[in-house]
Amino acid sequence: MPQHLDDAIVLTRYGFQERDWVVVLLTPRAGQVRLVARRARSLRGGVAQAMEPLALVRISYFEKPGSELGTLREAVLRRSSFALAGRPAAWAAAQVVAELALQYCPPGQAAAEQFRLVDHCLEYLGSGGDAMTTAHYAELWFLRLGGVLPVPDRCGRCERQLPTGPLVADTAERVFVCPDHRPLVALLELPEPAARWLRQALRSRLEALAGPAPPPLPAWLSGLRRQFTERDLASLGYLQSLVGS
Repeated sequence: MPQHLDDAIVLTRYGFQERDWVVVLLTPRAGQVRLVARRARSLRGGVAQAMEPLALVRISYFEKPGSELGTLREAVLRRSSFALAGRPAAWAAAQVVAELALQYCPPGQAAAEQFRLVDHCLEYLGSGGDAMTTAHYAELWFLRLGGVLPVPDRCGRCERQLPTGPLVADTAERVFVCPDHRPLVALLELPEPAARWLRQALRSRLEALAGPAPPPLPAWLSGLRRQFTERDLASLGYLQSLVGS
């Protein structure tokens, strides 16, 4: 069996047999990877500590062709998730990011950009960043990387450059449109604050954003995600209940 070496973020884990963990990781080269961590449930340090959810690690592992589970050989902790554990909203937002990665990053497909996105979000949260801003940013960028988010700079019908200010979306065609192609039905208007947040988030890092996405942008992003993945986010509802959003 060939050995693989890669960076990884622990998305989740669950018990397997009596003393093992199955860990689900996001890697740049192979996307989502599922590995058995032997005897990790009976250990206190080393691999067990590195396999904490949301940790950034360096791993080596073996995969047998055709098998759903590989075998973890070594794991070295690069960034702990300890900074998130004492802040419920930050931990909940990190779970939203992890759940998005589970939905958008299938096994066996390179996910370098998605990996950088998740790493950026977790690093920002660990440094005290706003929880809901992170969740909205992650939702936006997973849609962008998945090819689902319409371009906010040009009309999706005529390719004309769109002016700055509010945006109008044809929700049936999933494109932003100019005044000449404004639909009579299936229409969504993003007022100037929401349109400005959208444009800034697409060209900036999290640190540059002043706060969460203004309405109705979050609901529209979630609707696009449900159309694309046909799944909901349990972690997002929990985060919203924590922050009162």
